[in-house]
Amino acid sequence: MSDSIREYAKLGLVHHLLYGKCTGDPVYHLETLKEFVKRPDIEIFDCCTPYGEPYRSEAVKAVRESGKGHIVFATHLFPLRKLSFCSTAYAEQAQCRMIVSDMIEQAAAIGAYGFIFASGGPAYQDGSRANFEAFYDFTCWLCENLAKHNIQAQLEPFDYDFDKAYYFGPMEMCIELCEKVGRNHENISMEIDIAHLPLMREPIGKTIRDAAKWISRIHLGNSVDKDKNDPFYGDNHPPVGYPGGNIDIPELVEALTALKEIGFLDKNKRGDLIMEMQPFPGKSVDETVADNFARLEKAWAQVAK
Repeated sequence: MSDSIREYAKLGLVHHLLYGKCTGDPVYHLETLKEFVKRPDIEIFDCCTPYGEPYRSEAVKAVRESGKGHIVFATHLFPLRKLSFCSTAYAEQAQCRMIVSDMIEQAAAIGAYGFIFASGGPAYQDGSRANFEAFYDFTCWLCENLAKHNIQAQLEPFDYDFDKAYYFGPMEMCIELCEKVGRNHENISMEIDIAHLPLMREPIGKTIRDAAKWISRIHLGNSVDKDKNDPFYGDNHPPVGYPGGNIDIPELVEALTALKEIGFLDKNKRGDLIMEMQPFPGKSVDETVADNFARLEKAWAQVAK
């Protein structure tokens, strides 16, 4: 095979990391989103909408008119380090649902097919079964409310003792949750970000194979865990190939090989591959995107040969 990866996957990008200032500036958020959704090099993307009017309405209009499909709403503006979906406190859970209800409305407005969410804290080693059950209850509530709009819930596993230090957490536990929720809710799935796996101490290929049943979307990113003085240290998503990072072409090869084996990369049913990164230091967004898509093609050439 010598086909492009685009023959086997729908390729996309994450808006807010390419334009990091957008989470604190609704004008910048809207302006960059309007241009981002027109990119000819992507079929799909992850985004959120800014708070307040006229920003939200204009953002919804831009996404709707983009002509692109398989759009996913990402909960970037939820204060997950301060307010956790795993909380056992009644008032905090009520506040979570209040904020997320508004986000579900935003997701429906942009025509999203998916809704990415993570657990929040406490860190896995500090948590309890009560936190598991609280997150299970929240996830069931989320699935039920997303189903009204035909939107899929996409759980994103994170590191549990390194940077974000969320409760979910170990992949085995994420699979357990999906299996439990999936007994009553068909719209539960996982979005796995390979940038997180080294921080979770999970092998890339094995993790993809173990979670195959639940994977609906893949993020291809990078992380840094060796040099504490590196500005990208932690879960800060430098581009693939960033010096000192965990992910480059060999790790992409490992991920793509496993994704091909489980049928995620297939000409007849192209899976969703999203590259999630900040720009290279000293390089533009376009230069960074071109570099990372080229690395992806080089990795695929090794898998497909």
